[in-house]
Amino acid sequence: MRFVSIVLAASLMLSAVGCSAAGRKTEQTTELTYIAESREHIEMLKNKYPEYFKLDDFKGIEIYVWEMAEGSYHCGMMSGTNRNKTEEEIWNLAKNPLSIEDAKIILKEQGIKKENWIIIPVVQPISSYRYEIDDAYREKVRKLFES
Repeated sequence: MRFVSIVLAASLMLSAVGCSAAGRKTEQTTELTYIAESREHIEMLKNKYPEYFKLDDFKGIEIYVWEMAEGSYHCGMMSGTNRNKTEEEIWNLAKNPLSIEDAKIILKEQGIKKENWIIIPVVQPISSYRYEIDDAYREKVRKLFES
């Protein structure tokens, strides 16, 4: 009887070790899959938005954000300068808009620190959704870039 108990205990221990190793392997596989998908997504972004991977952040990165519908935001980015951008320059960003998440991925991939992000809410003429850009709205848009 004692022999059976020892064999049973050993089997349970081996089973637990095997499950633990299998769990670690599954976690590692999931992490590698995520990394591969992330790299693939970044390569897609580089192909779709090459202009955003060439930005100089010496004077910050200006991120122009507009709302197309309630809660649906797009943005475009330009290198910061000592001058105000023209309406035409800002409106041209709507020709190849980014999602907020893709903008954050690009900025992170480029190593551009959050303190160099200049978030500027704007109204694009292509949007029929109307909103007022006041301090509360600026804060709402700024929070989109926090996470």
